[in-house]
Order: sequence, then structure tokens, then C-alpha cells
Amino acid sequence: MMGDIILSCRGHEMNFKRALSKEQTTCINGIFVLFVFLSHFGQYENMPWNWLLLGLGQLMVAPFLFYSGYGVMEQIQRRGIVYIDGMPRKRILKFYIHFCMALCIYLVLSFLLDKDYSLSRIIWSFTGLSSIGNSNWYVFAILAMYSIVYISFKQCKKHSISACVIFTILYIILMDIIKDQEWWYNIILCFPAGMILSKYKDRVCSIIQKPVFFIFMIFIALVLCLFSFSILAYEIISIAFCFLIVDLCAYKEIKNRVFHFLGQYVFEIYILQRISMNLFDRYLNDWIYLIVCIFSTLILAYNFKKLETKVDGFV
Repeated sequence: MMGDIILSCRGHEMNFKRALSKEQTTCINGIFVLFVFLSHFGQYENMPWNWLLLGLGQLMVAPFLFYSGYGVMEQIQRRGIVYIDGMPRKRILKFYIHFCMALCIYLVLSFLLDKDYSLSRIIWSFTGLSSIGNSNWYVFAILAMYSIVYISFKQCKKHSISACVIFTILYIILMDIIKDQEWWYNIILCFPAGMILSKYKDRVCSIIQKPVFFIFMIFIALVLCLFSFSILAYEIISIAFCFLIVDLCAYKEIKNRVFHFLGQYVFEIYILQRISMNLFDRYLNDWIYLIVCIFSTLILAYNFKKLETKVDGFV
């Protein structure tokens, strides 16, 4: 059981129960949502850290998918079919409504900034496949993964996780056809990886604490690159990156009030961050621009989450 997963690594105890606790995963998400914010801000302003975040790339978003998959599987194991049956309304519909609420703000912003978006682009933006100034690929990916989980556990009950992996691979192939940007799918396998960690905690935790696991993952990624399977190689690296974070948190607890606060508003910060960036882009620059964007985004995120809670009461 998870409560017993306290392993020893070269004389140091590794507490995986703590590493995968709500408090710890929220804190980690807070760190990476800050990275995502600073990375997106770098698209508007040249900042000293741009090169570093550019190097980190999609790995900044990998933990969100990983912990989302882990959290979904935890709920399924606790609540079973009741949770699965409730996914279309409580997970998919609610998340989509929150997304549409944010898009309405961007629509208003587009009129204020005289952005001339076509009607077709506006309509497509509500699918998550297009944008009217907002970030969108992650929203589409999460909605797709929730749908995949629901279908897999309803239709393939005996091999549900295997079905999730297969459907996710099919998602990669499909998105490679309809989108020419790799970031739409090159870390998506982190979601089922998180599910696998939840389902087989004892076994997975005993494996990932060993350095040879990461050497093996890097070796596999290099082999895939040699045979021109660069997308799968990046998927392998992103999964290894997420497991490395789990290892680090098992070795040493990461506690920070600021990161924990940010981690509670991952979706809200992600979807609303470009409002202030677009709004103040023509008026401010450098550090003043950054500070204004940070505080305005946090104020928006805090109040938007309150609105989400009220709307959820009607769903």
C-alpha cells in the first residue's frame, strides 16, 4: 500500500507517500505554472531567463499532465464506476465550461484591441483547436485525455489502462496529421504514465528510485532518435523527467507557500495569463510590464476561480 512506500536509497529514506501527496504535487505544479507564465511572457518581452526556459521547453507542462493522470486514477481506484460515470458531467463538461468562460473574456479583449478575428476562427477557438489570443493546446489535450479515460474504462473494463495508452498513441498519430506543431502531442503520454504510477505504486516506486532506470530511459530515447522516432524519444524523456521529480520529492520535501498558492490556480493562470500580456503589451515594457502582468493575472485567476465555483453549482 502507498502508506508503506518509504524506501531506502544509499542510506537516505525516500518517502513516496509524501512525494505524491496533494500538498506536494500542488507545490510542484505551482513551480511549473510560474515557469510557464515566465516562458509565455518571454514571447512578448526579451527577459534574461528566456534562453533557459526555451531549453526546458515542453517539459514545463509535462508535470501537469502527469499529475492529472495520477489524480484521475486515484479517484477511479477510490470511487470506481461512480467516478467514471460522472466524468462526462463533472470532469469534461465543467472543464469545458470553464474554458468557454475564459474565451468570452478574450472575445471582449479582442474587440477592445481591435483584433480582427474571422467568425470561423472564433468558432474553432471554442474547440481548443484554434486561438483568439489565448493558450489552447493544453485545454484540448486535457479534454481529449478525459474522454479517452472515460471511453477506456467504460468499453475496455479488463484492460482499461492499456486501452488508455493505445488511444493516447492514436491521439499522437491523429494530431501529427491535423497539426504541424509537435507541442500538441509530444508530452501527452505523461498522462497515462501518471495513471500507471497510481495503479502500480509499489512496483513503480521501487523501480524509479534506481539510477539505472533513468539511464535506461535515456538509452531508449537515444535509440528512438537514431531511428528517426524523435517524438517518441521526447515522450520518453518527458516521462523520465516526471518520475525524476517524484524521486526528488521523495528524497526531499519541497515546501513553499507561494508555490502552493500558485499550484491551486494552474488552469486559471494558464488560461488567463495572456489577457494582461496582450492588454499591456503596447503600453509597458521590461520589469514594470512583468510585475503588472503577474499581479493582474493573479487577481484575475483568484476571482475567476470563485466564478467557476458558482457556475459549477448549476452543472
